[in-house]
Amino acid sequence: MIYLDWASTSPPDEVVLAEAAALAASVFGNPSSKHQLGETAKARLDEARALLASAIEPAALPRGGSSPTWPRIAFTGSGSEADAIPLLAMLRQALEARRDSRIKNLHLVASEIEHPAIYEEARLLKSLGIGLSLVKPAKDGRLRPESIAGAMTADTALVCVMAVNNETGAIQPIAEIAAAVASTAKTLGRPCPRIHVDAVQALGKLPFSPASLGISSAAFSAHKIRGPRGVGALWSAQGIEALAVGGAQEGGTRAGTENLQGAWAFACCARRHAETMERRYAGARALETRLIEGLAALGGALPLPLGRAGMDERYSPYILSIAFPGLSGEVLARALADEGIAVSTGSACASNARHKGRRVLDAMGLESELGFSAIRISTGESTKAEDIDRFLETAHSLYRKLKP
Repeated sequence: MIYLDWASTSPPDEVVLAEAAALAASVFGNPSSKHQLGETAKARLDEARALLASAIEPAALPRGGSSPTWPRIAFTGSGSEADAIPLLAMLRQALEARRDSRIKNLHLVASEIEHPAIYEEARLLKSLGIGLSLVKPAKDGRLRPESIAGAMTADTALVCVMAVNNETGAIQPIAEIAAAVASTAKTLGRPCPRIHVDAVQALGKLPFSPASLGISSAAFSAHKIRGPRGVGALWSAQGIEALAVGGAQEGGTRAGTENLQGAWAFACCARRHAETMERRYAGARALETRLIEGLAALGGALPLPLGRAGMDERYSPYILSIAFPGLSGEVLARALADEGIAVSTGSACASNARHKGRRVLDAMGLESELGFSAIRISTGESTKAEDIDRFLETAHSLYRKLKP
């Protein structure tokens, strides 16, 4: 199998998983327990938190090595849960806002190209009475700061933008958006709303320093960087009054007995990715260029967004959508699978959605025929040049064979 679906999930680091399994067996106490086994588990959990913090934001970690109170890392059950926590916190804010005559209706701004973890949660909040404005990107798949700022109202409490789009690889100008949001809030005479970033496709792949971006929180996921499934993290610059409550674990941000072995494995993978980022990024750029130039040589297929070229710093080299006009992307993806090549047609989290379609590509204003014919290629550290060559050869052959 040639695996070109790393944006959906990555092959696990078997060494780290084996060490995590051993940790689970030997350090099995509840980190909240006050006996020796619990204290040992808590110490290892704190180590994992500090290790992940150092991978995400080295400059923010105090010299003592322990994770600071704020900014803080809260371990979650997934990247989606890390996205949901600041969004659902708006419901608590809404109840409090009813007592403030200055606020008419709490308001949320999000982009139309967000991962389903943000997009569907935002739609749920709208159904529960929260105001919602969805902002379209430009044709290049990138959001314009002025468009985000223009969607704000005096009651905007939260702005959600993703760091790297999981279908097109478009890198969003987070710092510029945060600055525009702060400036607009000042003009409106209101406090700056919280800014939440889904950074799942950025961690360990691109430079991403949340403390320097002017954002309030960021979500991460372990299984995108060769860690285990079922563990994510929420970086917060300040406290969040979560809607879901219970025990006081994770500083009250996320209740429930902590997944120590998952947190530890996540932190180890994040640290390894941080240390090898430059080398892996250079390799990914070379593969991206080989893929785009190969498509141009074969003819027919089109990189998306239209006009995307190799070495374009506006896009992550790890993710590329490709249109094969006249042929269903799902048909081609299944045909490639039969040939031993794994690709996808977009976000794996959207594949079971009630309303299927290419929401991200549609939001960019792409012709529906091109969106219908698109597949997504995503690479990782074990992807080789010969894998790209075999994909190009096989996809071209199938395209000629299957296109009506």
